[in-house]
Amino acid sequence: MKFGFLSLVAGMCMVPLFGQSQSAKTAQPYTPARTADGQPDIEGTWNSRAGGSAYSVLPHAGGFFLGAESKTGIVEGGVLPYQPWAAKEVANLTDHMELDPTGHCHFEGIPHALYFGFQIIQTPKFIAVLHDNMHARRLIYLDGKPHPKGYSAWMGDSRGHWEGNTLVVDVADNNDKSVFDMAGHFHSDALHVVERFTIVDKDTINYEATFDDPKVFTAPFKMKFEMKKAANPQEPFESDCFGGERDQEHIVNGLATLKEHYYSK
Repeated sequence: MKFGFLSLVAGMCMVPLFGQSQSAKTAQPYTPARTADGQPDIEGTWNSRAGGSAYSVLPHAGGFFLGAESKTGIVEGGVLPYQPWAAKEVANLTDHMELDPTGHCHFEGIPHALYFGFQIIQTPKFIAVLHDNMHARRLIYLDGKPHPKGYSAWMGDSRGHWEGNTLVVDVADNNDKSVFDMAGHFHSDALHVVERFTIVDKDTINYEATFDDPKVFTAPFKMKFEMKKAANPQEPFESDCFGGERDQEHIVNGLATLKEHYYSK
C-alpha cells in the first residue's frame, strides 16, 4: 500500500510538469519571413481593429455618425490624463466637431492615420507607410540618424529600428494641429510618440504606442490595438478628400474660420 501511494503521488506530480513542457513548446515566438536584407517582413496591406477610434479613442456609444461602439476604447485605462485647462479645451472641441482638422482634409497624424487601411513597403534604408486617407504617407528611417532640427509636420518625423519581431519607431517633430480623433482629443507640438509594431503571426500585428506631451498631459499614456493583413490585397483605397474641396479658402492655421465665441481661448 505504501509503495502504491508513493507511486500515485509521483505520477500526479509528473502531470503538471508534462503540461508545462507542452505549454513551453506552444509559447515559442512566431518566426516571420525575412526581406532580402534580413528585416522581418511586414510588407502588405493592413487594416486596423481600432474600435471606432476615428470618432473617439475613449469608450463611446455607437451610431451612424459615431461609428462603431467601443466599450473600452484604445487608451490603456480608458482615460486621457489631460491637464485641467486642456480638459476644458477638449470639451469645447467635442461640442464643435466642425473644427476637426481632418474634416477639412488635413493630415491626421500619428496614430490617427493608422485607424484606416494602409500599405507598407520595405527597403533597406526606410519603411514606407502609405495611408488610404488624405493621401498621407510617412517614411520610417532605419539609418540610425537623429531627428532633424527645426522640423515640424502633421505626420511628424519617424526613426525606427528592429528589436526581434518588433519594429520600434520614435516619432518626434509633430506639429500641434493633428488630433487623435474627431472628439477633440488633441496634443501640442511637444508630443513624443514611441510606437511598437509586434508581429504576432503572418496576418497579425499588435500595435502599442506610448505618448508623452508635458504641455498638455499630466503623465504619459498608452494606446493599443490590433492590425490584420488584408486577405486580398489591393492598391490603397484613394480617399480623395482634396479633390474639388471648396472649404480651403476658410482654413486658417488648420481650423475652420468661425465666430470667436466658438473658441474657448
